[in-house]
Amino acid sequence: MRISRVLIENYRNFKRLEIDPFPPAAVVVGENGVGKSNFLRALRIVLDPDLPDSARVLKPEDVCDFSDTSYEQGARVKIEVDITDFFGNRKAEAALDGCFSKLQPLTARLTYLFEPLVHVAGDGNASLSRDDYTWDIWAGINADRDGKRIRRDVNFTVLPALRDAVGDLSRWRDSPLQELLEVQRPKKTALTETAQKVAAAMDLLAEEPEISKLARDLSGRLAAMAGSRVAMDPKLGFASGDPDRLLRSIRLFVDQARTRSVADASTGNANILYLALLLERARLRKESDTVLDTILGVEEPEAHLHPVLQRQVFSYLLRHEPSLMVTTHSPNIAAVARLDSLVLLRPDIGGATSATYTTNSNFTSEQKADLERYLDVSRAELLFCSGAILVEGTAEVYLVPALARALGFDLDAHGVIVANITGTDFSPFRELLGPSALKVPHVIVTDGDPNNKDGEFIHLGLRRASKLMNPPVSAGYSLRVDQLIELGAAGNTLPLRLEATSVGVFIGPRTLETDVVPLLASEMVAAHSEFGVSSNLQSKFEKAVEGLAGGDQSHGEELLRRIDSISKGRFAQRLAAHVESADLSDFSEEMTQLSASIAEAYPEESEQRINAAIFSNTPYGYLICAIDHISKAVRGHGIFHDDATHEAE
Repeated sequence: MRISRVLIENYRNFKRLEIDPFPPAAVVVGENGVGKSNFLRALRIVLDPDLPDSARVLKPEDVCDFSDTSYEQGARVKIEVDITDFFGNRKAEAALDGCFSKLQPLTARLTYLFEPLVHVAGDGNASLSRDDYTWDIWAGINADRDGKRIRRDVNFTVLPALRDAVGDLSRWRDSPLQELLEVQRPKKTALTETAQKVAAAMDLLAEEPEISKLARDLSGRLAAMAGSRVAMDPKLGFASGDPDRLLRSIRLFVDQARTRSVADASTGNANILYLALLLERARLRKESDTVLDTILGVEEPEAHLHPVLQRQVFSYLLRHEPSLMVTTHSPNIAAVARLDSLVLLRPDIGGATSATYTTNSNFTSEQKADLERYLDVSRAELLFCSGAILVEGTAEVYLVPALARALGFDLDAHGVIVANITGTDFSPFRELLGPSALKVPHVIVTDGDPNNKDGEFIHLGLRRASKLMNPPVSAGYSLRVDQLIELGAAGNTLPLRLEATSVGVFIGPRTLETDVVPLLASEMVAAHSEFGVSSNLQSKFEKAVEGLAGGDQSHGEELLRRIDSISKGRFAQRLAAHVESADLSDFSEEMTQLSASIAEAYPEESEQRINAAIFSNTPYGYLICAIDHISKAVRGHGIFHDDATHEAE
């Protein structure tokens, strides 16, 4: 049994949030303050039997700030939760009878409503308070059946982030062990016999002179201090001789020799133990018919677990506990999640929180497997970014952020990451970040790769772009690429490269290292000299840079040969340090003036014309336009403004 759909209206961060279908073993990710804890709280309002009804009476601060109606004006808060995967379970079907919202698959719906009382709802002049509101939990597709009873059968329990697992496990009333032992209670005869043996052992110990003297001395002290008004007659022992009290004195140890109590365990290990007890309690309660099922929410478990344990524990749980729900900031946990279990919470344009998720995506089984392998710890940051630049290799990972920073746009400061997909198949990543899944603003930067090793024109970069377009557009685009190949050296790639920018694909004329030479010639020479190469090789490199800067592409092969001898990644890493400290203010000012003049002259086509102007004048223009594009996407204004200008605007 699991949650299959959630709708939240006007509650805290959520003006209207609907997740349909809601994934099994969900992993809910998002930045601080976006509402992950509030999301779990909303589910608790509907399904948590331990939440007091007083907590279901909302306060003004519980109403979404972006609601069309305020608390005082009569706001209405609704939380709907659909539950499924119980078809064939006769007990569940009987318990949820009257709650059904759908028959295929069989689904039950619970609806929490917080709204003004009938007699004040129509008074537009009233300033309402808590006494003017009522709440209820209804069931069924029309929300006309009593639903409060359902939380006795279908529980939602949350393990909060800030918790004292050691303290809770050490106290009988707070430990899940209590309920486990009550469900699997030892036989009465076994408890009685054990209690008698414990009592006999304590009596034997109490006969020792030191123990008996200590008890007498303490009794005398109490009598002298308080007289007969204090009804205490102390006796030393190590457990109660009463069978029921003996059961409550059972404590967990973390070793077989019972030498280390829970208090001796690390915080992380104590939390794993606590989580295991909760899962065992849920299993036993279900098997004993105490409840139909328990859905467990775990809030930010990374607060207590080191990265290796995060991956190990949740790699297991997310594949074996379909009713589990986790909220997290941890890329280690997100990295081991199944692709279709991800839910991304993020602020929308208006400020309220919206959700994107992958359960509706059209991934093939191969793409899904590839993406799940790709989202390892270093790349799971794709799930936490505000924007992404997808690139082919390591060189771009170093160079693009440095170039953006030199031009006045700090990618890190705006939550933009450069993600190396280690190849050229961008399709699954476009699907993952695209409108049918996570809806993360992104651009793709790829080499033009116009020639193969034999010098034949193949234009692989343009071919890649065609695969990322809609099928009708792609067919015509591919035809034009074929025509371009037939033209050979006389073919002009600019129109097709510009067309690709309309779908967020920015293609270089050749390859990254040769494309950036006119902009970064001096920085490249300085970086190359730091690798301790011979004067002869340094001279060859400088000559190649000089030739490319002057527009002679015949020097490209020599430049790439020199860089490959070092490795593209190492060279780009060293070059990035020089680029970050480079003074590109003149270029940045030139681009700003260019964009302003074109936007003024052609307001309806400014984006296309700015791209055309930059592409046609500079071989590195595709990088500039890609950075500009993602800059606009994440902060909503023009090209290469510094932060001070951004704040002023």
